[in-house]
Order: sequence, then structure tokens, then C-alpha cells
Amino acid sequence: MTGPSFDKDSPYGGQPAPGQQPYGQQQPYGQQPPYGQQPYGQPQPSGGFGGPSPFGGGPAGPRPGVVTAAAIVGIVWGGLGTLFGIIGLSLAFQLGALIGLIVLLSTALSIGLLVGGIQTLQGRSPKLLLLISYVAIGINVLSLIVSLASEGGSAANGVLGFILPVVVVALLRQPQARQYYASRGISY
Repeated sequence: MTGPSFDKDSPYGGQPAPGQQPYGQQQPYGQQPPYGQQPYGQPQPSGGFGGPSPFGGGPAGPRPGVVTAAAIVGIVWGGLGTLFGIIGLSLAFQLGALIGLIVLLSTALSIGLLVGGIQTLQGRSPKLLLLISYVAIGINVLSLIVSLASEGGSAANGVLGFILPVVVVALLRQPQARQYYASRGISY
């Protein structure tokens, strides 16, 4: 068995490459690198869990369940709102301009929730989903106040439209979601 050849024409001029020992010589006792670590001077591998990907993408790691859940709630609620909003638009302007504008605004918010949920599911920033959720919470609070102030109004009107945007905001504000987006360099 022969050891590595140290050719004079090599880039190291007949000397061993950095981190290599000449054939037959070992590192002194107690100076060997710990198990799993590269000796000094050796290139360190990149990639793996938590480190940057060698292919230029974000860090390795799955999307947390809270981010997925928020995106799915946004997609489902936005899709249903868009469907019923489009159906309602055909009748709403016949009932009056104010009702038509409210249905139009509701449909636009639903489309925003749908698009924001899709973007969040694709790994992009959840800013749109959060913004639309905040707007939906505000509109639902106003709607609840108007409903309670009018005759025959009840607190049950629009509760589901209030709860689901709050759930989306609560899910996206969880520490797992914040860490996931911070590791990808996305602030929201």
C-alpha cells in the first residue's frame, strides 16, 4: 500500500495539502479533531438543518403548522366569501347603492384573503393576509356595533366573520411563525 504522492509539480510544491499529514505520520495524541469535525484548514460543508442551502434558497426546514393553518383558513374563508360575494353582487345593487357597495367591499376583502392565503402557503410574506385580516376585524367590529345599535340586532350577527380573521392573526403571531419567517429574512 502506498501513501499519497507529493509531486513537486503540485500546487503545494511537493508538500502535503493543508489538513493532510505526510504518509506514515499521525497527529500527536490529544490533537486530533473531535468526531464529526473537519481539521483546521479543511473546507467546511455547507447546508443541512438550519444552515443556508447550497442552492441559494432559504434555510432548510418545513413550514410550521400554524403558518399552514393560517394560510388554509385565509384560502377557505376568502374563497367562500368571493363565491358568495359574486353571487350577491348580482342582487345587491338592485336593493340599493349602499348595500351594493358593502357587498363589493366584502367581495374585495374576500379576494384579498384568498390571494394572501395563497401567497402565505407558497412561502411568501404573510403581510397581505395579516393586513386583510386586520381590516376584516375592524369592519366586523363596526358592523357588530351598528347591528347592536339598530333595532332587532343581536351580537350573533357576523361573529364567524369576526372570529376567523382573529384566528388568522393569532396563528401568524405565534413564535413558530415568527421564527420561520425570520429565518427566511421576511419581516412582517
